[in-house]
Amino acid sequence: MNAREILDAWLSQRLEAPALEWLRAQGARLEGGAPESAFHLAFGQVPRRLGAAARAPLNAAHEGWDLRDWTVEQAARAFLLLSLPDTPESVRAVLALHQTADLGEHVALVRALFLLPFAEGVLHVAREAIRSNMGDVFRAISQRNPYPAKYFDDIAWNQMVAKCVFTDVPLRTIQGLDARANVALARMLLDLAQERKAAGRPLAVEAWRCVVPFLGEGAASDREGEALVFLADLLAHGGSGARAAALALQNAPTPAGRLLLRAAAPELLPSLEAGTLTWENYDV
Repeated sequence: MNAREILDAWLSQRLEAPALEWLRAQGARLEGGAPESAFHLAFGQVPRRLGAAARAPLNAAHEGWDLRDWTVEQAARAFLLLSLPDTPESVRAVLALHQTADLGEHVALVRALFLLPFAEGVLHVAREAIRSNMGDVFRAISQRNPYPAKYFDDIAWNQMVAKCVFTDVPLRTIQGLDARANVALARMLLDLAQERKAAGRPLAVEAWRCVVPFLGEGAASDREGEALVFLADLLAHGGSGARAAALALQNAPTPAGRLLLRAAAPELLPSLEAGTLTWENYDV
């Protein structure tokens, strides 16, 4: 099944018959080339038409598609988006919707971007989402969303990850975090660690996951000693910070990093080697 058919199947199990019939009818109109105004009207009417079911969580998953934060309302709006034909007119309709959308519409739109057949054509919407002052919109693009890893350049990617660190949004739920890590991001986060230290505030411990792999030869090699001082301090204080430091150091590319792990946290080595200590449970 394609994404639209999957959404239809999920929604058919969660919506009352009148709501489902309305949604399918709107989708059919959009597939048939209904005017842009019909798309905007239907998109806005979703919460009222779906009634009490609109805010219910989906609690389902698909490969590359983590729906733990989705609601039925958002899935219904994604269904309408996927009913648009793959044409330049549809791209313009989505860009126009972005200009007038309320908070709920923004979140639904941003979460569904990666599903669109013209996903690359709406990159502007995703880049605006990482600059948004609305926390729900920023989390919609940064958390459990495949779009950034696939379409962002390093500048946009690094901006998104750094903003997560600034705003205490988790990194573990960024899809593609390890694959898209890069030396420019590592240096950026080291600079932030120094700024935070001067202000008496620690760097979010998850950030070291994006730093340690780049402390070997290359553009970040001159920062290794600086980073190891921070990591040694985390290991010395124990707790979740020490576990995060250990997880980061297991990927250290230099002998100094690996030696620090063995010397300062030998008790964590068995759980690291067994794979029972992970970024998903280090703070439990």
